[in-house]
Amino acid sequence: MKILELQLLAYGPFTGEVLDLSAGASGLHLIFGPNEAGKSSALKALTNLLYGIPQQNDDDFLHSYKNMRIGAVLRGADGDVLECIRRKGNSRTLRGADDAAVVDEERLKSLLAGVDQATFTRRFGISYEFLVRGGKEIVEGGGEL
Repeated sequence: MKILELQLLAYGPFTGEVLDLSAGASGLHLIFGPNEAGKSSALKALTNLLYGIPQQNDDDFLHSYKNMRIGAVLRGADGDVLECIRRKGNSRTLRGADDAAVVDEERLKSLLAGVDQATFTRRFGISYEFLVRGGKEIVEGGGEL
């Protein structure tokens, strides 16, 4: 799966921000910026888009829980494109680009090709805190590369 666009519609410190990730063939993107620019919030938003917004969430400081929205344009290996929006809620939280039509979670799961949230975080969504902790484990003779 390639993430073509991440839409930070109403999440954490963001309102209506769009990250265009469609350039390049490999799909590898490194996000950098000054402290408090929103890098960690954007990574958390991506994870919540893919796996759901947890019931206990502290990213409502600009937008109420009921208004939280994260969107994306995703392309599978077979060329299938999914435009979707994730809302916070108890069920049927994955929506179409119109934020009304419910999208079957299985469609997103097929694009993820079996990558669960723990694997995604460990391999693809490496936060600063995770990187530091992993480095310490390796130095101490533990951890995994």
